Amino acid sequence: MNKKSILNILLVTSLMSPISAAIANEQASVPVTIETISSRSFEDIIQEVGKINAIDSAALTFSAGEKITAIHFRDGDTVGKGDLIAELDSTKAKADFDKAKSSLGLAKTKLARIQNLLAKQPDALSPQDVDEMREEVNLAKADFSQKKAALGDYQIIAPFNGQLTSFTQSIGSHIAASTTLVSIYNLNPVEVKYAISQNDLGKAAKGQTVTVTVEAFKNTNFKGVVDYVAPAVDVSSGRVEIHARIDNPDNRLAPGMFANVKQLFHKGNSHLVVPQNSVLAQNDERYVWLYNNSGATKQSVTLGKNTNDGYVIVDAGLKEGDQVITTGQQKLEINTPITVINHKPAVETSEQVSSEASKEKPEPALESKTEQTSKPALVELPSTSTSTKSASVTANETPTNEVN
Repeated sequence: MNKKSILNILLVTSLMSPISAAIANEQASVPVTIETISSRSFEDIIQEVGKINAIDSAALTFSAGEKITAIHFRDGDTVGKGDLIAELDSTKAKADFDKAKSSLGLAKTKLARIQNLLAKQPDALSPQDVDEMREEVNLAKADFSQKKAALGDYQIIAPFNGQLTSFTQSIGSHIAASTTLVSIYNLNPVEVKYAISQNDLGKAAKGQTVTVTVEAFKNTNFKGVVDYVAPAVDVSSGRVEIHARIDNPDNRLAPGMFANVKQLFHKGNSHLVVPQNSVLAQNDERYVWLYNNSGATKQSVTLGKNTNDGYVIVDAGLKEGDQVITTGQQKLEINTPITVINHKPAVETSEQVSSEASKEKPEPALESKTEQTSKPALVELPSTSTSTKSASVTANETPTNEVN
């Protein structure tokens, strides 16, 4: 090979070296996706199991024992306050009432005559005789009132608007005093009774809203308002009893139903959230990779509650607007070139998430650094918009945006 050929080879090699290096760097860069951090409005909610009860209910009985002569309604009928529901044979009671009524009328007539006589002849009767006559009238009035009240013992009157249950006896049966003939329930409104942990006693208050669901109407939410919070913790259970009133115009909620209850303590608490798959673990440390125009930095974070929708609350370490790397971060090292292939915008801040979704500190599915590098570098995520950047940048381990 002559000298000229050797020079040509060296020239071509020197021209190709930068191109090869650029291609190598481009091939070695890690493709990543990023998402902008935002805050969400959270609700402080608890979930308990309770039971539906009628606010007004009564077992209807006669105050006297006698044969049933009339029942004016059927099983399950709706009645209004003051309606006559059933009657007993009150023949003797009516006779006693009529007798007392006559005695009262006679006593009043005698007293009127005496008063007319005294008006003409003041000395016709002594004051003592007049007082005795007035006392007879008073006694007759008392006896009349007693006999009139006794007639009520032979009737059952609806004490409030409501729905009847089934009658236990029929016309012609002899029923003893205080034996329940039928019960009545007022089904609108109803109440749900349940108990909360004593740790939540300071949060519960009258007027807070509840949402109730029952198995019979799984797709229907019934709204209610707390109207009773027990002033003390139950000694046997260690819990606090709560009552909430629920409108029930269609009578779909029946006494005795079990109900799933959600009680809203507070509304509108705002917290930053971060995608769970962006959080990595190294021993006790939790951290994310943040993206900026010059590359990526490693940032330690303090996590809060899990939202159970792919996100976790961040108590410290990030601020709103930070851009966190959500995929590809498992392969990032110091000065690793990265290429942003997808940018997901911030989650809508108006979205509300119930904080009862998780009661414990989250433990994302985090593996050690060596285990994570064996996974694919890129996982496509759904996105409402994309922006592709071809420029490669490098990762930096310097922590930024630390929150005190």
